[in-house]
Amino acid sequence: MAPLTALLRPPTRADRPALTDLEGTAMGADAWGDEALAGELAGMPDTRWAVVADLDGELVGYAVLMTAGEVADVQRVAVADAYRRRGIGRQLLDALVGEATRRGCTELLLEVADDAAAARALYAAAGFVLVSRRASYYRGGRAALVLRLELARP
Repeated sequence: MAPLTALLRPPTRADRPALTDLEGTAMGADAWGDEALAGELAGMPDTRWAVVADLDGELVGYAVLMTAGEVADVQRVAVADAYRRRGIGRQLLDALVGEATRRGCTELLLEVADDAAAARALYAAAGFVLVSRRASYYRGGRAALVLRLELARP
């Protein structure tokens, strides 16, 4: 399939139902509920930054970044099933890296499920390296890998 280029934009209040639906289908048992998602978005722009991927009016992905001092954390990168492996995840991740760098962060951290091969490949291609492993981090006893990307100073 050909790569796609989505319009990346800040989320709006009107996007929340679509974000909640996407969260549930993309993250399954580990999905944030509507209130948790609202809490993440409420932190914008102080400690949170979010972006949605819009294809002709359809919300097909989103990402959330949390920053604290010089360290940023990828809170979420989610892409609708029909649009995975088409470049949307990379666009979202690149936007998070750019925002973390703009905010003066020197490192970007994230957790990814050990069994999430596609996500792990995305992060490896972006230069993330393994820092540690957290046993039984996700529901069902799945392990998480903690990954780190060193960021260039702005």
